[in-house]
Amino acid sequence: MKRYLATLALALLVTGGCSSGRSAREEAAGPTYVPHWSSPGVRLVEVLPQDDPEGWQLDLYDNAVKYYSRENVYLYLGEKADLYNDYGLIKLEHGVYRPNLLAKPAVVADAYLMYQPLDAYGILSVECNRADNITSVGGGGRVGTKECTFWKGNYFVRVKLTAEVENPEEVLTYFAQRTAENIQGPTAIGELALFPDAGRVPACDAYYVDNLLGYDFLGRGFTVEYQFGEKKATMFLAIVTPGAERKLRMRRGMPAAPDSVETAYLKLRRALLKDGETPQVLPGPWDHGYLATHPKLGRGMVARRGTCLVGVFGAPDDQTAMGMTATVVQALR
Repeated sequence: MKRYLATLALALLVTGGCSSGRSAREEAAGPTYVPHWSSPGVRLVEVLPQDDPEGWQLDLYDNAVKYYSRENVYLYLGEKADLYNDYGLIKLEHGVYRPNLLAKPAVVADAYLMYQPLDAYGILSVECNRADNITSVGGGGRVGTKECTFWKGNYFVRVKLTAEVENPEEVLTYFAQRTAENIQGPTAIGELALFPDAGRVPACDAYYVDNLLGYDFLGRGFTVEYQFGEKKATMFLAIVTPGAERKLRMRRGMPAAPDSVETAYLKLRRALLKDGETPQVLPGPWDHGYLATHPKLGRGMVARRGTCLVGVFGAPDDQTAMGMTATVVQALR
């Protein structure tokens, strides 16, 4: 909340200052932002439909697609801007469309340019409505009767309806596809291929930039959901990369990474085991592994391999937990 209020005040101060000599359209978009940590592979291009899509037109009130930087995006997103900035937001492209000149605006399209594809996938994984249907647009996402979300390349895109229309899913998918055609980049995340397929719940993976499994000392990583009959299981992969990445994340204003994999491993063991409880050490392809019980997710195991922590909670039995963990550990380089 404090971060939101402080940055909001700064954004208002900057946007309310003296004229910069830029065009009216540039002034409407807020201050120019050149990220000091931007990737050489990131191109600041327009991806939302700029021409009037078939049967639609840009809202006359807005007159054009608007832009927000990570510094003034609080003016649009409010407190939620902190989440997007944590995931490495560079720029937000915002467009409003109506079916004809006299109709009410019905479609709002937002394209979030993130620092890297992993960040774009990550913000999708925590922002999409998992009750909606799965869509294959771009790198995948969700579509319902109110909104469509997907990721592709460095972009996370949300298209939502603000008025009733016929065939809402078709309209949302149309705008999503038009936007995806303008985006270049990957549509798959390599780390997700490390996880076993048996029992895996489709499109229920997630990437967190911090607080993995609710523990701030784990930093960033992945969770993957599984279903074995009536039992639900959650696998996780915590990526602990100290040194250069830790400093880079701090410069970007993103959540810091743990000091070391050993520190994170020991803190997790203390959190999972009761006072005085001795961990049951397990042999396997990992550097070290033990059985443990998560207070919410159930019984499972945790293993350390290189700079990663891997584990699963809620598996049907210990042998299944060990087999699933071994699959990921053996796939790690």
